[in-house]
Formats: sequence, structure tokens, C-alpha cells
Amino acid sequence: MSHAGTEDKFIKTLFPENMDALEILDIGHGYGETALYIRTRTYKGGWCKLTGLEIFREYHDLQQRLGIYDTLTLGDALHMPYPDKGFNITIGQHVIEHLPKPDGVKMLSEAERVTRNRIIICTPHGYTESGPLDDNQHNHHLSGWYPEDFHQLGYKTRICTKNVNSRLLVAFAHLIFWLKRRRWDNEVLVAWKDLEELP
Repeated sequence: MSHAGTEDKFIKTLFPENMDALEILDIGHGYGETALYIRTRTYKGGWCKLTGLEIFREYHDLQQRLGIYDTLTLGDALHMPYPDKGFNITIGQHVIEHLPKPDGVKMLSEAERVTRNRIIICTPHGYTESGPLDDNQHNHHLSGWYPEDFHQLGYKTRICTKNVNSRLLVAFAHLIFWLKRRRWDNEVLVAWKDLEELP
């Protein structure tokens, strides 16, 4: 999944054990890490319908060639071209920070419109810099998100960090980055909201 090794272990707990017949939307699918994780959970006789939404044509075209998703849409997370309550689970892995804050709130509203059961959002904890990648003009970070931003909208949150086994190493990393007047952007905020109980 995106930013591998950071929030992955916790996100796995937000997916049901049995994913048969679920319809899942992946907002901003990028390289398709979320889809690969979902497919490895469901390939042994399980089935789910996996839809990807992406604004950057090169990522969209890559996924069309790979064939991991059942359905792909080239489009905008602020105007999702899907019917109301069409998906059991909607996940947005490292998308919301690429939008100005008001647009991020609008994206969450759209996610709630198209989702029946659970929304899962992952974003850096607070604002972090992000420069150009793959000539993707949408790659810049335009907002920073904190637990209280999601709590006000009815989401639960958890802060996850990379799997560092030593508190001393974590403290040392924070100190070094602080001395360089930078933030150690290791922390990822996972937010989720249940609209109805999962089947």
C-alpha cells in the first residue's frame, strides 16, 4: 500500500476477514498498491469488485494495462461519477493532502455519498512537503490534516508510524530533523468512518 511499512498493518484491521461480494472504491489509485493488497486478500476463492478512480492519466493508463481493477475511471475525486451508496468500502490512500482543505472536506462528502459502509482515509499527520513526481502536477501537498479535523466530521483516527523498534531511535530521529528545522514526517494519520455495519 502507499507509503509502505507505515500504516499498512493497521489498515488491514479495517477490512473485514471475508471480502466476498464487496464493492470497493480506491480513490487516487496511483500505482495500485491498495488494489494489490486487496487482491492478495481475496484471490483464494473470494471475490470483490474493485473500482479505481484516478485524475492523472499516466497512472490510469498503467492500471488499464495491468488489469488489477475491475473498473477504472479517469476523473476527479471532487465529482465522483458514481451512484449514491454504490460501494461498501471507499479508501483514499494519500490523496486528501493533495487538495486544499475545503476541497478535502468536499472529497470526504463525496466519499460519504457513494459509500454504504466504511470510509478509510490515510494522510501524513500534519503538513509535509511533497515535490514533483512522475511529472504529475497533482503531486504537490496542499494541506495538512490532524485528528481534530476528522473528529469534527465524525471520523475515528489513529496515528501510525514506521515500524521502528526503539523509542531511542525515534527520539533521535525527531531531534535530528528538529535541528535541521524540518519535521520527521514518519507519522501517518488513518481516519475511518462507519456509515452502516459491514455485511
